[in-house]
Amino acid sequence: MKLSVIIVNYNVRAYLEQCLRTVSEAMKGIDGEVFVVDNLSTDGSVEMVRAKFPAVKLIANQENVGFSRANNQAIRESNAEYVVLLNPDTVVGEDVFRKVIAFMDAHPKAGGLGVKMIDGTGRFLPESKRGLPTPSVAFYKIIGLTRLFPRSKVFGRYHLGHLRENEAAPIEILSGACMFMRKRTLDEVGLLDESFFMYGEDIDLSYRIMLGGYENWYFPDARIIHYKGESTKKSSVNYVFVFYNAMAIFAKKHFTRKRPDLLAAVINASIYLSAAGAIVMRFLRRALLPMLDALSAVLLFCIGQWTLGAEAIDAERLRLFSAGALIGVAAEALCGGYDVPVKLMNVVKAGVLLSVAGVGYWLIHAGGAQEGMLAFALIYSVLVTMVAHFVIRFLLHAISIKPFTLRALDRKRILSIGSAEENRLALALLWQTHFGLGRQEQRSVAEAQGQVAVVDMQRQIRKQGMDEVVFCAKDMAWGRIIELMEKLSRTRATFKIAQPGSDFIIGPNSIESVQDLLVMEEHAIYSAAGRRRKRIVDVVLSLLLILGLPVLIWWVEEKGAFLRNLGRVFVGKASWVGFHPDRHRSFKLPRMKPGVIDPVMAQGLSADPLTVDRVNITYAKDYQPWSDIRWTLRSLAALGH
Repeated sequence: MKLSVIIVNYNVRAYLEQCLRTVSEAMKGIDGEVFVVDNLSTDGSVEMVRAKFPAVKLIANQENVGFSRANNQAIRESNAEYVVLLNPDTVVGEDVFRKVIAFMDAHPKAGGLGVKMIDGTGRFLPESKRGLPTPSVAFYKIIGLTRLFPRSKVFGRYHLGHLRENEAAPIEILSGACMFMRKRTLDEVGLLDESFFMYGEDIDLSYRIMLGGYENWYFPDARIIHYKGESTKKSSVNYVFVFYNAMAIFAKKHFTRKRPDLLAAVINASIYLSAAGAIVMRFLRRALLPMLDALSAVLLFCIGQWTLGAEAIDAERLRLFSAGALIGVAAEALCGGYDVPVKLMNVVKAGVLLSVAGVGYWLIHAGGAQEGMLAFALIYSVLVTMVAHFVIRFLLHAISIKPFTLRALDRKRILSIGSAEENRLALALLWQTHFGLGRQEQRSVAEAQGQVAVVDMQRQIRKQGMDEVVFCAKDMAWGRIIELMEKLSRTRATFKIAQPGSDFIIGPNSIESVQDLLVMEEHAIYSAAGRRRKRIVDVVLSLLLILGLPVLIWWVEEKGAFLRNLGRVFVGKASWVGFHPDRHRSFKLPRMKPGVIDPVMAQGLSADPLTVDRVNITYAKDYQPWSDIRWTLRSLAALGH
């Protein structure tokens, strides 16, 4: 046997199905086998593989054994000449396996090989070719020299930036997302080290392949899509700790004989600096617009003072105006002014709310000149702040920063490429999941062939402001889809792949399916507005329950648990109302904090599976704050459950 393809899966059913379709095409004419090792997924992955890919050798684990151990299970069963470890969130072209096998056959010293990977936006993934993370390489990455000098042979070794993206070359470290290896090499150097649960195992094995006298190669003639971490968010603090702890295991295994104290210091610095960076970046992403709003309002005030001829800014007025600007930012947040996509109507709501509050304060204190002037100054600062907010949003829209665009994103402009029938089905599905579309353009497969077609599509996407490009996989070769995504990546459009049969459409950060919730944004419980309204309801209910505690406590059955629930909801760790816990796994419900009670219990309904599914879906699609209030007050006795 020539090739064994091994895919370890955990709760990414749609990506796995797409991956297996592409692998099936790429395996045609090759004497090989495909393994899927499932680590106790709960999304129906195992059932899907059995039903749709009966030829696949399925290993369904009864626990999550981790990436290394799961791969080793299949490697031990393989008798093929070559083994490829493949992530489920990948797409391979039809010729990838044949090209790699030919290269490996021609290079007997090659023990491992990595291919050119692009992400779901068509951009090159630098981890396609990596250097050994020695202490010095890790140090350069930590202090930012790698980012400043990415193509340097010294400072850019982490991703071997000095090597060209489209030229084959020996490298040191392969990516576990797509890792081709000679089986004889694995028999000699050993399998994946199972002390690595997730991350780092590919570095360790790559290093051992080199220590065994073999070479690792980067081979860009073979290209794949890697959606890159659908189950792991790379910017999260948890990811930072898991990743660098894996690096610590690797370093202790291979480098501690040399300068162990220095190595420990480098690893610890990596963990805490990277964690701090992740926290700071998350804060800045959320706080950017409020900070710009506050600063622009103060700047506008200062410009106004200078325009009126003031030689110096009055400190008292500046403090008063700054207070008004901060109040304006708070009102903006309360009214949804910082939701994405940006809606100018929310800015108007915040302005009206503050103006009404300011006028009311003015009328109440109209008897005193000083209080009246204070109220007038606050109203003036609020109005100037609102003007500044409008200016900032128009500027961000003008420079085309997507999260802050003023164009309604639920009316997206779509370019679909495929046959007339597949285009129709794909656009119909998108129309449902987007609740309407804007401009819709179609191209046949023939109109998407050749370099001239690529240039024409680039011009069309930019000129017509297309938001998404959808490739119909039933009509197009997977390799051509990968090629077009790479060539169209500079257009900044989002790329999606409509699966044969139009069961679902996969994008870089989304899976759209008729089985997913078709949620109207303004009513969805997991929309920004829905989360905000739900949190306000939880806090208000908690305050009311605290005020009435001396009386209400006698109504509750489990008094100690009620007090604990009260604290958990107030600090945001739980909600008074949540989904019924016995949800059916075939439905994709949004994430939500656990509820003290649920709509099924609160309405006195039977908890049979059909009822639970319907009630949960209705609650998620059409969230009404008043329902939370009514159900919570109606279920006082059960608030200690």
